[in-house]
Amino acid sequence: MNIPAISRWRTGLFRLPRFSGGPGEVTLAGTIANSDGTGGPGMRIFGQWALVYSVSGNCFYNDERGVKEVLQPGSWIMVFPEMAQAYGSTPGGRWDEIYVCFRGPVFEAWREGGCFDPSRTTGRWLPPDKGVRVFQKFFQEIQRKDCSSLKAVCLWQELLSEIVGAPREPAIKREGWLERALDFLEHSEPAGGADPLRQAAQACGIGYESFRKKFESAVGMPPGRYVLARRIERARRLLALQSLTNGEIAAMLGFHDEFHFSKTFSRFTGSSPREFRQHARGR
Repeated sequence: MNIPAISRWRTGLFRLPRFSGGPGEVTLAGTIANSDGTGGPGMRIFGQWALVYSVSGNCFYNDERGVKEVLQPGSWIMVFPEMAQAYGSTPGGRWDEIYVCFRGPVFEAWREGGCFDPSRTTGRWLPPDKGVRVFQKFFQEIQRKDCSSLKAVCLWQELLSEIVGAPREPAIKREGWLERALDFLEHSEPAGGADPLRQAAQACGIGYESFRKKFESAVGMPPGRYVLARRIERARRLLALQSLTNGEIAAMLGFHDEFHFSKTFSRFTGSSPREFRQHARGR
């Protein structure tokens, strides 16, 4: 599939390389004419990364931080896996878009390096006539028969660097207390009854309320949401790679029970553990 002319914009999907393992994956990409965005003013947690580029029309954007914007053609939206966001055409208007969905550890490294900043979820890039030509070249490359999933991820990172640009400030300032907190939360056992957030605050020598505020300011989300997002990411890997039951995964990751795990996983990813497992193994 080629990108249509802006004057004849239509909805379509691009053929992507079959995922063959590696540090990341481009999962879905396409064009949408007269887009509904997230389908209304209600916010959605998507469960993976996505970049949305506005080709024509005006678009509203809201997120859980209280941000409210109206975006012009040539603007982009960065969808964070765990952030509740809403976007779509302004009332009575029309909005056309290009979108690319992606996931994997390599993109989490982008976040940790400051390239994906939770306080910068929108921005301006090239005007649509030029931006569409750049996207067309990218899609032509990844639809080649000899293009692997790894090469597609590499090409997408190159294009992302052009669109999002270098971070103005590191999203996570690597102060000593934050290094200790992230390391503690990454390696703390999810079960056992103790509150890992209060333990992390104690390990950093900071009162809990001060720790919670400083962590959210530095990372872009509260520590509780950060821990939950990391648990969901581990659950995704376990569902895709190992033959564990939902109950076993729930116990391993510290959820109250299988029902609690399934409900939380669905809220974050938009699919049940069973649906995700079937999709991951099918790919």
